[in-house]
Amino acid sequence: MSDKKDKKLDFDLGFLDKDSPKSKQPARSEHSKARSEIIDPSNWDWKTIAVLGGVILVVIWSASSGGSDSTTSTNTLPPPSNIETLDDIFDTPKTESNSYIPVVERTKTANQQCKDSYGVNGYSTGEKNADGGPICDCNDGYQWNSGQTACVAVPKVKSGLEICQERNGSYATYDSASNSCGCASGYSLGATSQQCVSFVVARDQSCSSSYPGTSFLKVDQTNGKNICDCVASSYWNNDRTACYTLSAFTQSCVNSYGAGAISITENRKRVCDCGYGYDWNIQRNVCVTTASINTLCERDVGRNSRYSGTVSDGKYQCTEPY
Repeated sequence: MSDKKDKKLDFDLGFLDKDSPKSKQPARSEHSKARSEIIDPSNWDWKTIAVLGGVILVVIWSASSGGSDSTTSTNTLPPPSNIETLDDIFDTPKTESNSYIPVVERTKTANQQCKDSYGVNGYSTGEKNADGGPICDCNDGYQWNSGQTACVAVPKVKSGLEICQERNGSYATYDSASNSCGCASGYSLGATSQQCVSFVVARDQSCSSSYPGTSFLKVDQTNGKNICDCVASSYWNNDRTACYTLSAFTQSCVNSYGAGAISITENRKRVCDCGYGYDWNIQRNVCVTTASINTLCERDVGRNSRYSGTVSDGKYQCTEPY
């Protein structure tokens, strides 16, 4: 088998020296010289590379076939781990490409710089300041703020009627002659709300501002003044300067005389007294439980003695025991 391969290789390479037949031994040195020139890659051209590639393919095919026509064998080998290209063989230098493309930096317009600095309503006047920057101003309807750091809306100039209605409500009026506010017909300025309200509401507010807890009752026909009275579930205090609920009066008594105190009317006046289950102590400055006084009577008078409800000579008067 090896003899056949050698002969085949000699035959395949022999055509490269067609002027020196293989049978001529004296030309062996020239043949060797020619082969050395062929092997030296620096002497190759593309025709030589193509011919050499064909020779290599023939040799590989011959080796794999084994020269036998009668027996066919298939050997499956893994692909080579390192496949060299012609550039690898001939050490052809590779050219590295540089894909960097310089980007031109975008420059903002003068208007954009003004908007960035002072808001969307800023614009460039077209002039430049000492530093070369744009001189900016504000659009119509806008003005500089106090620090000249932003363009703000120009405040709307309000009419006299708008000012009066903002102050005294939707029924307010404006008198240009006196430059003053008033109320529409059927309305009057409320004493507490300072709004233009109906006469009844205005009179109620007038009463409540003068006498807390009261509302308008009627007009005094003799002098035309309002007569005020306590609102429902309220009562005049002794000075008739304000009206309070019964719970408010009672809380006032509790604050002065203890938990058992209540408010009552006596001779048309509000006074404090002790409620059910309570009685005044001997000094009448606090309400104590009646049970606690009965205990004293049993101790001092006898079993089943009870408090009679009066105090005499600085002592509780107790009933006789039975």
